[in-house]
Amino acid sequence: MTKQTNKLVKGAVLLSLAGLFSKILSAFFRIPLNRLVGFEGVGYYQIVYPFYSLLVSAAVVGIPNAVSKLISENVTINRYSEAKRIFKCALAVIGLFGALISIGMITLTNSIIKASGWPQETQYALISLGLAPVFVSIAGAFKGYFQGLQTMLPTASAQIIENVIKVGAGIASAFILLKLGYSIPIAVGGAAMGTTLGFVISMIYLMVMYRKKKFYLESKIQHQHQKVHRSLKRIAKQIIWIAIPITIGSASYSIMQFVDSLTLFHRMNHIGIREEVTNYIMGQIGSAFTVVNVPLTISLALMITILPAISEAVAKKDDQELKAKIVLGIRLALLLALPAAAGLYLLAGPLMQLLYRTQTGSEYLVLYSLCLVFIILGQTLSSMLQGIGKYYYPMMTLAIAVIVKFILNYFLIPTSLQGRGAIIASIAYYMAFSLLNLILLKKQVTFHLNIRNVIIKPLIAVIIMGFGVFFSYKLLMLILGNSSIATVLSVLVGIIIYGLTLLLTKTLNESDIAFLPNHKLLKKLRDKNLLS
Repeated sequence: MTKQTNKLVKGAVLLSLAGLFSKILSAFFRIPLNRLVGFEGVGYYQIVYPFYSLLVSAAVVGIPNAVSKLISENVTINRYSEAKRIFKCALAVIGLFGALISIGMITLTNSIIKASGWPQETQYALISLGLAPVFVSIAGAFKGYFQGLQTMLPTASAQIIENVIKVGAGIASAFILLKLGYSIPIAVGGAAMGTTLGFVISMIYLMVMYRKKKFYLESKIQHQHQKVHRSLKRIAKQIIWIAIPITIGSASYSIMQFVDSLTLFHRMNHIGIREEVTNYIMGQIGSAFTVVNVPLTISLALMITILPAISEAVAKKDDQELKAKIVLGIRLALLLALPAAAGLYLLAGPLMQLLYRTQTGSEYLVLYSLCLVFIILGQTLSSMLQGIGKYYYPMMTLAIAVIVKFILNYFLIPTSLQGRGAIIASIAYYMAFSLLNLILLKKQVTFHLNIRNVIIKPLIAVIIMGFGVFFSYKLLMLILGNSSIATVLSVLVGIIIYGLTLLLTKTLNESDIAFLPNHKLLKKLRDKNLLS
């Protein structure tokens, strides 16, 4: 197990844990918000948020990943002065980008609502979220800097901070506004303002962390004999050239949701469904997707860690390390995505009951669970293509997938499927995205996937886990009669069964569990012949 592999796995696990915690916190935003403003209010938020996410995807993913890639490449070949100039340039470019988006969202609110066919009540959430992009963008530059050095703790901590503030300030604002007699749309706008405040505090934290950590590059620059002095204009062009395709290729689920927000109202209206009913359905879909968002942190964590890790292998011209990281990335994606999808499928109704006190919308969660594996796999493969320098390949595959999504949305929504049709279209969308990315990656890098270890053994473990979850929930309901407790305990039972089955079938190897801090435990597993 190489030092680079160890670093990749530890970084992915750290970001996954921070992301999972953040998404649980985020669920605690949507759940009380749902109870305060109902599916109607959540619908207003869900209509606007995908549009906002799409606009800031360059600041959240594109530019930070471009910066992390460039910094990682330059640090690998000891060009520390160049790495510092890249960060400084990125900070200026991304700050200007965020400011322009904020100004546009706030000044063009009514035009955006009219062009999209949204209810006028969405204006309050749109204005509140419009303040966020400038802060999200500046924070993104700092995240890219830390990720390029493959130091994931600041990014992980920032995720937690922004979600803690989002939940606390957002729910408090909505509650106070409702108590003061304001309408539901205004209360939703107050909740959205909490999201913006979370990004402000997160940005401040990252700036403080940078001031504490910047001595690393400074000390390296002082000992650097040869300094590279490219113009800032040239660096800015390179960042933008890389960031554009990374942004588009990495924003697949924001694009998916945006396509739904554009087509649902128009196609439902085509069959005579009132706007209020469609908004209610959007609220249900949004609530279901909030649950899916929790395991989706796996996708984001793998995207963030795999890109600079693969870029490092490419910069060193180490083909063996490159192939090993690609195989490891795909293994981790499937090892984590398959059980999450199975759990959501089996416990869709109980999970919705636990979170929202109703199983309304569980049919959407069942369908999203089928989509989850392809979301995580597609995003991971996309980052691998970007890591080897094929920035525009994921953008092309995404364009084809979007065409599939639009066509299926157009024909499936105005049927008896209605909202379910949009999610079925999303499954096809991500299947196309994943398959095309895999085909292109195989053409660029000759790597071998051991089907038995990568797919068959994890599937066996998931099937065994699924039986355990299903029967444990039924048994616990008979004994306890409490769905919430039975759901939580069944999830824990599933995690234990899955982990034990992976060990007993020798599915895991040392690379897969490199994040374990206890080396004695690793030695025991090796001694007992439980690792492949």
